[in-house]
Amino acid sequence: MFGSEAVKVAIFALSVAGLASLSPPASAQSADFNLTYHVERTPAAKLSIETCSRIATQVARQSKLSAESQSFPRQLVLVKGGNRGTGIFTVQCIAVGTTTTVSAVQGIDYREGKGALGNYADKVFASLKLAAK
Repeated sequence: MFGSEAVKVAIFALSVAGLASLSPPASAQSADFNLTYHVERTPAAKLSIETCSRIATQVARQSKLSAESQSFPRQLVLVKGGNRGTGIFTVQCIAVGTTTTVSAVQGIDYREGKGALGNYADKVFASLKLAAK
């Protein structure tokens, strides 16, 4: 029997896997915020969840954004942070079995157009793709 945390992670992973069929990058915009997100499936042999989270944290530091992470070993690493008052980001590095890593990167700018957090999401996505080559 799975523990409730394992079930939550499995449900979340399935939800993100469904989003992976969207054409990245996608952007949602309103007068209140700008959302930039990317979802990518990568063979686990090319990109582990640990490498995914390390890259997300490094790019946050380079971008002068706060970052903290939470790990569920062999399942999920969540990296989140941002700049107080200007936006937030989340990066989920999800293990799908032992064969695939799904990375879901979101940057939310509290303004109409893309700003530092949207740019962060784009940089992380590009860095993850480069690391997986």
